[in-house]
Amino acid sequence: MTICPWCGTHYTTFQSNCDNCGGALPLQAEQPSDALRENLRIPPPAPRALPRKYIWRLISTDGWAIMASVFTLIGAIFFTVGIALVISIVAALVGLPFWGIGALFLMIGIPILISRYQNAQQTIHVLQEGEPVLGQIIDVHQNYNVRVNRRYPWTILYHFEVLGVAYQGKVTTLSQPDLRQQPGNPIYVLYLPDNPHKNTIYPYPYGYYDL
Repeated sequence: MTICPWCGTHYTTFQSNCDNCGGALPLQAEQPSDALRENLRIPPPAPRALPRKYIWRLISTDGWAIMASVFTLIGAIFFTVGIALVISIVAALVGLPFWGIGALFLMIGIPILISRYQNAQQTIHVLQEGEPVLGQIIDVHQNYNVRVNRRYPWTILYHFEVLGVAYQGKVTTLSQPDLRQQPGNPIYVLYLPDNPHKNTIYPYPYGYYDL
């Protein structure tokens, strides 16, 4: 049974949205937890090979990276036009506002883009070198405050233990999680032994690539 977290309506079969309020419904498990645990895909030993362009696939499904790219592109256009107008002298007064708007957009977009690229690099490193451990999904939800390419990003929250110490992590992606990735279900987590705070889930939500 599924219960709508927004209005409390009950459903005996799974559907993506509530008929009563339109809210997104939590994903249902199709198998009991023990069966899911047995069927989990075990990560192969490190180091794991990844396609060279996989980092760009991660960035292409990162809502913040996409937003930053748009800001950077708009900023570059305004900045270039503004510089051209200022150089022409005749339209210098018109060019200054363009230059200022472009500079502002670039100052917002570039740092975020760099940060998300570094975050993607860290994810790649964890996927390649991380040690596997069984964890559990805590929550799966969509962020309706952000919309990218007409899609709302998904966030998967999970927790795991290393040497008796509990850790939590989250993954945000524009790709809809697999039906097996829902609250209460087991999942493999990859983490760096020298810093378990750097971790991610396996398989990663963007595509089930072969490692």
